[in-house]
This record gives sequence, structure tokens and C-alpha cells, in this order.
Amino acid sequence: MDDEAPVETRTASAPAGPPPADPRPRRLPVLGLVTYAAAQLVLLFWWVAYYPGLFSPDSLNYMWQSTTGNWNTHHPVTYTALVWLSLQLTNGVGALTLLQTVALAAGLTYAVTGLRRLGGPAWLWTASAVVLVALPPIGSFTLAVWKDVPFVICHVFLLGTVARLVARRREGRTPTFSRGLWLALLAELTLLCLFRQNGFIVTAVLIAVCVLLLRGVAVRMIVAGATAIAIALLTNWLLLPALGVKDSGSLVALETLFGDIAVGYADDPASFSATETAVMAQVAPLTHWRDSADCYSVDPTVWDPIFVRPNAAEHKSELVSIWVRLLQRSPGTVLQARFCRSSIAWQPASTGNVARNPNPWSVRTYVQRDPLFQASPARHAAYSDPLSRRAGDLAVKLSGYTVTPEWLWWRGASWAYVAYLVVGLVAWRRRDRTVLALAGLSAGNQLSVLAINNMQGARYMFVPYVLGVILLPLLATARRPAEVVATPAEVVARDEPESTPAVAPEAAPGADTPARAGSGQVG
Repeated sequence: MDDEAPVETRTASAPAGPPPADPRPRRLPVLGLVTYAAAQLVLLFWWVAYYPGLFSPDSLNYMWQSTTGNWNTHHPVTYTALVWLSLQLTNGVGALTLLQTVALAAGLTYAVTGLRRLGGPAWLWTASAVVLVALPPIGSFTLAVWKDVPFVICHVFLLGTVARLVARRREGRTPTFSRGLWLALLAELTLLCLFRQNGFIVTAVLIAVCVLLLRGVAVRMIVAGATAIAIALLTNWLLLPALGVKDSGSLVALETLFGDIAVGYADDPASFSATETAVMAQVAPLTHWRDSADCYSVDPTVWDPIFVRPNAAEHKSELVSIWVRLLQRSPGTVLQARFCRSSIAWQPASTGNVARNPNPWSVRTYVQRDPLFQASPARHAAYSDPLSRRAGDLAVKLSGYTVTPEWLWWRGASWAYVAYLVVGLVAWRRRDRTVLALAGLSAGNQLSVLAINNMQGARYMFVPYVLGVILLPLLATARRPAEVVATPAEVVARDEPESTPAVAPEAAPGADTPARAGSGQVG
């Protein structure tokens, strides 16, 4: 793995010979194999240390749904189906978490081999992937039974696809989109939208960024994005109901509105009419609305047992009307609450209440507090028991080193800005704005969390975190784009003598013949 691939520089006057071997097809597989092996080895350590995985209340809900027949749309059915498959095949979730490590290692391999086409030492790209998975926040996150894990993995694959598009654009390859790249993009965007609802926003932002920066890709990018969104919507609206999946009527989409109402009521209770407070009192005491108000999170309001969620569902249309009137009379209050609640997306500084990854022992508490899960046949599978006690102790010890500083270890906003700085600097040094497309995924995630967010969950911004670390080796690329190494077919085509018009037998020796286009010679 040399620092830079050699450049074929034979001049036009050099005698034609056998085409030189193209070093890139040999080196990229070596880079890929080394990267995958090293990343997978590190991820296997985390899998052994946290076997069979790490659990949150969401994890228990996936398991309860898939084993009791209560399939619903509270969480993406795509991931619930993966949990079900692992339970059916192995009677546990260890196979699923192992698959997550394999998928992340493969995604990192695909990403760094794509980014390597833009330059930089091969060893540094491998190092970035290995360092990333060695970080305790990312290593432990990969072992969590969370829909966010495949969501992040989809972004890693997408980064590899975008990097290849940028490289092909710089190389002048026509068309910029190969059929394989287009199909990869379509699959990645579709899964993105199926694993999390904010995948729709990320898809729209990425398509817009690539259309603006990469000439010649607009039609195919738009078609891929529109097709992915259409597939995801039709799956949610038509396929899932046909399969018997129930619309959960979840209040999750409305929780931010309830949080805004709590903040507004705490700020100015006198502005709420008697009719409005009467509706609010049906859901929770007015003192709870006032005292639970927290602009950073809606959880203190909506997940306290005193907040009767079935009553909130029954009166949701009235509560939405209360929120609309609050927005009309005090838009600043609502906007300030939203901006504060989305600080995980834009603020590197600690807010003091960021939610980190689950820890191995927290699952016992979650199981005890979840009455629904007690009826699940999968309750035996909700445990964390390392395959190696020494590895488990080491993992916990390493995680203890990454509690602070929060801006470095747990806030993806910091790494989003790192990504923007890296690609911006490289684009400026190379005078090549196409490199900026690599930041489109981080921007899409920032904007999606800014649009709607319930709490300060570190996992919501793990995409910019992961991509920010992977992109760091771009700083080691050449100031100017290196000349692209030709493939064997391209070398043969370039070196093939161009045909010239046959000279008629009667033409006199030395008669004028037209110059060959582009040859720089006169016959």
C-alpha cells in the first residue's frame, strides 16, 4: 500500500509497446482486505465484550413486537423484522449484533476504498477505519440492538458511493454514473428511509447537494432519490397494512408539540384559556405541565407516569390545536424551545444531559419496568453476558475514559464541523468544489435533527461522528488532483495508432496530407 499510486506518463512520441499493468486494481483489493480484516477484528472484541448486545427500552419493544404478534409502526418494521429473524434462527440477538459488526466493517471497507481514489496514503485510510471502531462510543454503539445502527451503516456505504462519483467526475469518466453505482445508491437510499423516518430528509439534502456540485448526475440522482422515497412510502402505506402491521397511533410524532406546550405554559400560564387548561388537565396535572418543562428534552413531560398517554392519544387533536394557538401568539417561545431541543445537532458544548449508549447492566432495570415485555417469549434473550470476562472488564474500563470531554466523545455536532472543515479545505486547496459533496450526508443529518428532535440522544448524531473520523485522511491528499492512472483498456485505446486516410497510388510522393486531429503532427 504505497502512499500514492504511480502515474503513467508516457509521452505521445514514445514508441507503442505492451500496455503497462494498472496498479490500482491490485492495490485497492489489498487496501480493502486489510481494512476489512482489521476493522472486523476490533469489532469482534466489542462483540465478545458485550455479548449478545446492549439493550434499551426500544430494544425490548422490538423483541416484544416480534415475539407476541403485536407488529406495529411504533418503530421501523424493517429493523423489528431483523430482530425477529435473529430470534427465530438462533433464539437470541447475538447473531444480529454480529451481523451489525460485519456490515459496518464491510461499509468502512467500501468507503475507504472509494475515498482512496481521491488520494492520500492507503495506510492512513485503513487507520481511520480502525481508529473509528476502536473508539468506545462507536464500538459499543455497534453492539446496541437499535435501529440507529443500520441507519449509520447505510450512511457509511453512501459515503463510499458518493466518493466514487466524485472520483469518476474528476477523472472525466463517462458516464459519471455507472449502472452498478446507481443501483448501489438506490439500495442505500431506500434502506435509509426504511430504517428511520428522518432518512427522507437526508435523502433530499444529499440529492440537492450532489445535483448542485456534480455535473452530469442530476437526472439519475433525482430518479434514485425519488424512487427510494416512493418505495419507502409505498412500503409504509400499502405493504405493511396488507401484512397485518398495525398503525400504532404513536404519540412520538406529537411529543415535541407536547414539550412546546409545557415550555409555553411554564413561561406564561396566564396566556392559556380555561378551555385549554381543562384539556391539558385531562392528560396530566397542570403542575406537571409547568414543573416538567425542559427545553432540552420532552421526556420529563411525556414519559412521567403522571402523564396519561392514552388520554393524550384521545385528546391529541385538541392538544394540537392548543399548540397551534401557542405558536400564533408566541412564536418565539416555540422556536426557542425547538432550537434548544435540537442543540445536539449544532452545539459542540455540553448541555449536561446527553443520553449515551446503553450499558451492560441497565437491561435489568428496563426489563423490570416494562410490564409488556414480561409476556414476551424472548425475555430470556434480554441480557448482557460477555463471552470473555476479561474482555468485558476491559471494554467497561475503556468506556470509562471517554465520558469527558463530551464535545469530543459524544457530540456529533463537533464532528460535523470537522467534516465541513476537512472537505472545505481540500476543495479550496484543489480548486475542486466537487469534493464538497462528501459533506452532504453530515449536512442532511444536522438539518433533519434541527427540524424535529425529542431529546439529547448522542446516537441521533452518530452519522456525522462516524463520517467526520473517516474523512480526516483527506487532509493528507495532494494539493492538486493527481493524474489518474489509466485502466488497461484505456491505455490500449490511447496508444492505438489512429487510422489515416490511405494514400492513393497515384499520389505523388511528398504530396500534402491533412494533419491528424489532436496528433500535433503534420503528415
